[in-house]
Amino acid sequence: MPQYSYGISDSTSATTNVESLTTPLNPPRSTYNEWSRTYDRSDGSSEGDGYPSAVWHFDYLSQAQVTQLRTLCTGRSASVYITTRINTGAFATYTAQMIWPGDLLARRQFNGIYAGVDVAFRKLEAA
Repeated sequence: MPQYSYGISDSTSATTNVESLTTPLNPPRSTYNEWSRTYDRSDGSSEGDGYPSAVWHFDYLSQAQVTQLRTLCTGRSASVYITTRINTGAFATYTAQMIWPGDLLARRQFNGIYAGVDVAFRKLEAA
């Protein structure tokens, strides 16, 4: 039974929990930003602008788990649906652009495990 509500799908807002995929993933640690850019204003305040974004951080992934994720993002980026934790601690479902990590091979360890993998999601829109 899944412990967390992180989910992903390439075709529907009914996401599949990452712990229940054909090759299950360990739940990621995540960050969520309510906007994509921050501007300092002349009065000393700060303002955010743009779409929300999220990053899923996996402490480690096996080759089979990387392959599972790769089915959802066969190029540098892909449109997906995700369910991720937001700043309130609740989970919400979004459409997003999944960005494949450019440094994945550098994270491969001698035992075939990838350490410290970050998968980014941009342009989050409520699904």
